[in-house]
Amino acid sequence: MNNEWKLFDQSELQDAIDTGELIAWKKKRYIEFRKTMRDTHYPCHFAVNAERNDSARYLFAGDVRDRDALFKVREGLRQYLERYQSIAKRTTLVIFFKPPPGDQSEQEYRSQFWGVLEFLNAQDPEPWPSDIPANPNDSEWEFCFSGEPMFIVGRAPFYTERKSRYTRYGLEITIQPRGTLDDISGDTMKGQHARSLIRDRLKDYDDIAPHPDIGDYGDPNTREWKQYLPPTSNEESLNEFPFEIDT
Repeated sequence: MNNEWKLFDQSELQDAIDTGELIAWKKKRYIEFRKTMRDTHYPCHFAVNAERNDSARYLFAGDVRDRDALFKVREGLRQYLERYQSIAKRTTLVIFFKPPPGDQSEQEYRSQFWGVLEFLNAQDPEPWPSDIPANPNDSEWEFCFSGEPMFIVGRAPFYTERKSRYTRYGLEITIQPRGTLDDISGDTMKGQHARSLIRDRLKDYDDIAPHPDIGDYGDPNTREWKQYLPPTSNEESLNEFPFEIDT
């Protein structure tokens, strides 16, 4: 498989680093990510365990402003969703974009992040799932692709205080299929404990309190998409979903 399209596991990435096959920006991005995820204080223990247990998969998409990179994301995500259930109960897809040639504003990163999701929605090979509302302002809504609902986390260089969302070299998108989180969703004791633990760790890890829009999926007062790339300030909130969902 051409490495431009390849979904790497951890051992394949290490082999590519050792042989010099992984070009400089890809090596830099992964090594920074690995260092962050192996920090024992990183708040999301699911992300930490995915890295430690080799249950994450990694995609290097290229320049987010390049349409070819968006097609790589589409194909890589499609391949991942076809096989994620055979990887592990908890698995995640990490998408790295090539570092931009210069500094970018927060708004530029935001536009690029939502542009990726809009492209995926427009190029979705499957119709929107009938059991997931298509209206983002419904508390049961979440982003879907290839028939799979998923939770999405964006990380970027502008999150200097919200360190759990900070990454030095450019945009990064992490995707977890909802199927990997079913047993900790809702009001189960296990789910409440897991989310409480993450929020407590966030308070210690970040230099700013958790954003007020961070909440539980399905909570009538919570909107899933507002958590994907929250504002840097806790006094701000995203008021309008950035594009129209194509079902």
